[in-house]
Amino acid sequence: MSISAQGSENASESTPASRARRETNPRKEMVREQLIDLAAKVFDEKGFERCSMADIAKAVGLGRSALYHYFKSKDEILTAIIEAEALEPSHQLETLSAESGLSATEWLRRAIVDGIVRRLSSGSRFVTLSRLEAQIPDGLRVVYNRSRRQIYDYYVHCLEHGIATGEFRQVDPKIAAFGVLGMANWTSRWYSPQGRNTPEEIAAIIADLALASLRSPSARERVVDEAKGKVEALREQVEELNLLLR
Repeated sequence: MSISAQGSENASESTPASRARRETNPRKEMVREQLIDLAAKVFDEKGFERCSMADIAKAVGLGRSALYHYFKSKDEILTAIIEAEALEPSHQLETLSAESGLSATEWLRRAIVDGIVRRLSSGSRFVTLSRLEAQIPDGLRVVYNRSRRQIYDYYVHCLEHGIATGEFRQVDPKIAAFGVLGMANWTSRWYSPQGRNTPEEIAAIIADLALASLRSPSARERVVDEAKGKVEALREQVEELNLLLR
């Protein structure tokens, strides 16, 4: 399956630079990622406009000169957050959609699971970015909105493909895309690292719920038939083991 969306050529606009940083200096990249996490919390507490580089340096326990070694301005830090939480996911979806041999169901499941696991593993960044949307400077807002639109377009195209192949029932793909993304995005609002479920377990549950709401009746029947076949195969294996143990 190959899905294309208008404007997807810009999805990886900033990602080559981030990949190059990780490859050339992994220790510096690790410190940089920690600084981004702490700065995101400061942005969330103070608001982007009221926050200064001095505030961030104080929060992370560094002198301003040391902080400038990693970031030249708070706009650069916000750009890094946008890159991690919007541009990089858009690039990953573009790569995923280019994989051949995937059904719409498989593509959508992987997109949902990968997105939720990444989101729940990114600390406060995703929640911070959603709260700061109104404060994002105009220049960065264009990049941010474009990448979000690309993510949405991928989901719409996947749903359209699934409807066309009979995997998904007849629904408005644009509304359905908002619904699925809403289910996935909202996890970062209530998820707790101290909870009993891991990000991977939560992602699997949400993906199952989303796909169950979209499957066509014939697709549901196929799933049930496949499950019955697996159960029957397991029953036969158990019987064979019982015979061997007698």
